[in-house]
Amino acid sequence: MTADEVTPDQLRALLTADDSAALVLTGGQVTQVTGWTDDSLDGLLVVDRADLHARLGADPDPTALRDAAAALTEEVRLRGA
Repeated sequence: MTADEVTPDQLRALLTADDSAALVLTGGQVTQVTGWTDDSLDGLLVVDRADLHARLGADPDPTALRDAAAALTEEVRLRGA
């Protein structure tokens, strides 16, 4: 695993986090932040909680989490981050 990789555990944690939570790429590392807005300048948004919930629902199975993590990791890498 590399620092710019999104993991299923990160996605599971995001789904149970505050409504304003998001995964953000900052300094080459994906981290969860609370209070993310479109006006936030610190980092590149990977996915916010609302979008992830819309994609996967409240309680996705491990396969869905793994597939979503792989897709989001690919998106991060395609952006050149």
